[in-house]
Amino acid sequence: MGQPAIELVGPADLDRARVALVVSDAVDEGAARVVHAIQRDGVPRVVLVAARFDEAGVLASVAAGVTSFMRRSEATSARLTEVIREADRSGCQLPEGLIRKAASAGAASVTEAVPAAASGEGPVRSGSTLTLRLTARETEVLRLVADGLDTSDIADQLAYSESTIKGVLAKIMARLEARNRCHAVAIVVREGLI
Repeated sequence: MGQPAIELVGPADLDRARVALVVSDAVDEGAARVVHAIQRDGVPRVVLVAARFDEAGVLASVAAGVTSFMRRSEATSARLTEVIREADRSGCQLPEGLIRKAASAGAASVTEAVPAAASGEGPVRSGSTLTLRLTARETEVLRLVADGLDTSDIADQLAYSESTIKGVLAKIMARLEARNRCHAVAIVVREGLI
């Protein structure tokens, strides 16, 4: 890429990689399988560059571990560098409009979603419906993650310390069995909680 701040590593040095870049024609189940394999190999953040996006493919990719998306038509060297740095710095960056679309699609299938005091339980499955118990603070933190804010920005906006926000996010992700922040957002969006 010709960017001194970004070091490209090969398969032998995969344990040093902090961000993987996947280029695909479409965001679909095939791309999601590739991302899942990369996550299994231990790369914590995955940027997916594609020409075509569809909602189901985006949600499957987020569940597999994608932390950022980019349209192929926007993939200049400078823009790729920016997206890779942002993925490394703050992680989750969902495509514009995904939250609204997923919320409208997911809300129709939710029969019960109860924001209540957190009890430390995991998600409760009732048939095919997932009932989540999130506190008001947890819901607000996930809303801000969905808006693209990083940990320090969320802490500033909510007047909490960064360590408190990190703790809230860790608790949410463990309870939801989410792979990353984007996956946690996708789960609560699908359930109509944000």
